[in-house]
Parts: sequence; structure tokens; C-alpha cells
Amino acid sequence: MTGLYLFCLIVGLPLLVWMAIGGDADGGDGLSLDVDGEGPLIAIPLSAIAVFMAVFGAIGLVGQWTDTAVVFTFVLALIVAVGGGWASGALLRWAGADDASSEVADYELEGTIAQVALPVSRDHRGKIILDIAGAREQMTASPAGGSTIDAGERVVVVRIEGGVALVAPLGPDYELE
Repeated sequence: MTGLYLFCLIVGLPLLVWMAIGGDADGGDGLSLDVDGEGPLIAIPLSAIAVFMAVFGAIGLVGQWTDTAVVFTFVLALIVAVGGGWASGALLRWAGADDASSEVADYELEGTIAQVALPVSRDHRGKIILDIAGAREQMTASPAGGSTIDAGERVVVVRIEGGVALVAPLGPDYELE
């Protein structure tokens, strides 16, 4: 059993240190063990696996060195390691619950007013400049109809298809607020 405990500690502890120093201990779309969404193991965060291995190995080795009964040491190490892995996953989910993403979905851009930076026509894609989440961004654009839209004109984003904004000219009757 000493070999199993030692292996778990040797693999789990450096992984845990690496994740702590790296700063991304599965706070978002981190690494995880994914079993195709079927069965009891839907997703186990890598941080929980690292905590499990490190705790299981450490408690197992301490139990062996203090001449505690083998079965008791194994059961204790298993229970504490599972609890520690679960607690670390729960703590990371709780800590990341208030994270806000600055990513904007394509449908959220529909109706956005932009300015043409490079001419947009049926034959050539152009560029538009628009404000996304408080930042000025550029996007590739094509006309929603067959018209040509010159640089400097204002347009409205009709929809996004394949990362390309389909835009329509904004008439002179519409003012920016």
C-alpha cells in the first residue's frame, strides 16, 4: 500500500501546486474528466482529482508511518480524500459563481449600431467598428441586402452568420442616443 500512497502523493501534490501557482484551478472551463455526460461521473474537475490524490497519499503515508491498522488507514484516507476533493470542487464553484464574462453572444449584437471602416459590398467583405461590452471592436461585415455601403456610414447589425456581421444602412432619420 505504501507504493499506492506514495504514487498518489507524488502525482497529486505537484499538480495541486502547479494549479495554485498557475491561477486557474478549474475556475472556468478548466480541465476536467468528462465522461460524455452519461453515467455517474459527468465532470470531475482536475483540481478535485489533484486534491483527492494528494490528501489520499499524505494520509495513507502518515498512517503507515505511525503503524495504524492498514484497513483503518485506507478507509480514513479514502473518506478524507473524497471529502477534500468534493469540498475543493464546491469551493471553486462557489468562488466562481459571481464571475462575470465579457463575452457577448452573437444574438446580443443584433440591432447594434456601427460605423463602416472599410467599404462593404456584395462582392467584398468590409469592416465595421462597434462598441461591444464597453470596448471598441472591429468585425468583418457583409451587406444584408445587395447594396454597397461606403466607409464612414452608419449601419445596423441585422444578424451574425459564421462570425460575419450582416449589416444594413442606417437611414438619416435615426439618431444615436
